[in-house]
Amino acid sequence: MEKSQADILDRKQQGRKTAELRIQEQVEEGLNEFRREVIERPFLYVIIAFVAGFVSQSFPVRLVFSALLRLISFLSGPAILALGILKIRELFF
Repeated sequence: MEKSQADILDRKQQGRKTAELRIQEQVEEGLNEFRREVIERPFLYVIIAFVAGFVSQSFPVRLVFSALLRLISFLSGPAILALGILKIRELFF
């Protein structure tokens, strides 16, 4: 009985390791693809980085994003509550 539990744990660990390796390979592959794109078109990515930095440092944009984030966080509580009520209602009817 103990061997079967140990085998199960070993299999789970091996499955987890293979999944982690697959994820790591996918991330590395995506990173390598991104590097190739940057090497092919460096000026495009420099322009994108400059525009993103300029926009993120401008005051009105930061203010708008801050207000939007506060609004979303304020409305997420009632939205989750309403979804919970709907799910409970489905259970009873």
